[in-house]
Formats: sequence, C-alpha cells, structure tokens
Amino acid sequence: MKFSIVTPSFNTGKYISETIESVISQKGDFQIEYIVVDNCSTDETGNILKEYERKIREVNFNINCKKVSFRLISEKDGGMYGAINKGFSMATGDIYAWINSDDIYLPGAFDIVSKVFQSFPQIHWLKGITSYMNENSTIYKAGQCFLYDQHWIQLGIYGREAYFIQQESVFWRSDLWKKVGGIDECLKRAGDYFLWILFSQHTALYSVKSYLSCFRKVKGQISEDICSYRDEYKMIKTPNISNISRIKFKFLLRYIELVPIHFLKRYFYRVIFGKPNYHFINLNDDKIPALKSASYYIVE
Repeated sequence: MKFSIVTPSFNTGKYISETIESVISQKGDFQIEYIVVDNCSTDETGNILKEYERKIREVNFNINCKKVSFRLISEKDGGMYGAINKGFSMATGDIYAWINSDDIYLPGAFDIVSKVFQSFPQIHWLKGITSYMNENSTIYKAGQCFLYDQHWIQLGIYGREAYFIQQESVFWRSDLWKKVGGIDECLKRAGDYFLWILFSQHTALYSVKSYLSCFRKVKGQISEDICSYRDEYKMIKTPNISNISRIKFKFLLRYIELVPIHFLKRYFYRVIFGKPNYHFINLNDDKIPALKSASYYIVE
C-alpha cells in the first residue's frame, strides 16, 4: 500500500519541519509519497523544504516504512485548494490525504489507516480522531470520535449545523478523488466542506476510534474566521438531493436556532431526517474486529 500525502504551504517556516517529520517518520508496511506544493514562500520555508528534499533523496534519515519519496513544487498558485489539486494530480498512491503545513500526524497513524483499508475493501473514506495543540506544540485537548451519517453529509449538515468533519484525520482511496475531480478552486475557506459533500455522493464515511492527527491552533489563522467560512459554505450547492430533503433542510435551518440545548438539537435532526446510520470501527489492541454499523454517538 502506498500513501500519497499533500501539503500546501506558504510562509510556515516556524512549523513545517514538524509537519514533514510527522509524515516521513511514520512506521509500517507501506510506502509514503510526500508532495509539498509551496506558493513561493518569502520566509525560511523554501530553504527548509529544499533541505528535506535533499535529505530524503539521499536517504539521510531513518526510514521506518518500505520507502519514502519527496516531491517539491515551488511556484505561484491560486491558493490552498489550487495547490492541493495540483499535488493530487501528480499523486500515484493508493490512499490520499492532505495535511496543512502547521498540523501533524501522530505516530502510528498510517499503520492504523493502512490496516483498516487493507482489511475492509468496502471502505473508501475514513475519519480518525483529531486532537488540538498550541503554538508551542503542546497538546492541550484530546479529540473525540465523531460519527457521521452519509445523507446528512450530502445535505451539508456537518460543519454547518452539527460538528465538523475535521480534515486533518481524513483519508480516502485514490479512486474516490478521481471520481469527484478535486476541489473547486474558487473556494478559499470551505473547500473541505465542498469535498465531503462530493465524496458522500459515492460512499459512506467510516469513523475509526483512534488518534491520528493534531490541529495546531495559531493566532490569526484562516480557520479563525468562522463568519467568512459560513458565508462561503452557504454558496455551496448540494447536488443530487431530493426536493423533499431540501425542504426538510430549509425547515431545519429556519428553526434550529430556536433550540437552545445541543442534545435537543440532535433529537430535532432525528425527527426531521430519521434515525441516522453511522459506520464505526473500534481498534482494540491493534486488532481490527468485525466491521459494524454504529447507531450511537461517541461525542460526549
């Protein structure tokens, strides 16, 4: 199995070494193809990337998997999602994911993901647990295992009226990316939200109860501007949704703000859309049990 990981970068010299190390240090029975697309950074990022390119080409580090390759593209692009599309257009792996240039994968993440995809060929899209760290690389909050209903993703509920699908811990098979054709490059903030809606037209999102990544909280980062994110996702259309579902969703958006308690909001979702169908995998002592559907939350 071969992972293709893409990192878009621009002036993140302070953190990008940690991001790169978290990718190339992964241990397991797989190959890693790492593609970094840099938008002609003006800080030390470019020099750091060139040094890693040389280091990996000369195999001047400890390899913990079958093979690690590194490809650096340094040229002007149209923004983060243009860089991500460009990176995946060059990818040759079986499993895709992108990690931003200030976030990290946790040790053992790729080993867990590879075991899941190898054991269950019916899984094409996988979500693990994202935790949170600060500017000093200290993990200050452990993540939770969230479960997702495919139809609710299609409607655009997650990240809008319910919890997010956190991109840092999402992996998918290459054929799924090729089916949807990538991310709309006109988007600046909600490209992941757009991509998840497209993916959900083809397959369910499976959750694995394992810690895979950390999102770094940095002052002034794009994700802080929630208002702009919400303005952008309101413009994203949800394709292939029945008129009945659209009417229900419009009803939900109109009245959900009147519901003050989160638990009651979830009950409200169920009343309108019916009992959700979740897909969940629990790893126990590194052994993967039989696949099962979960009809409950693990978000408390």
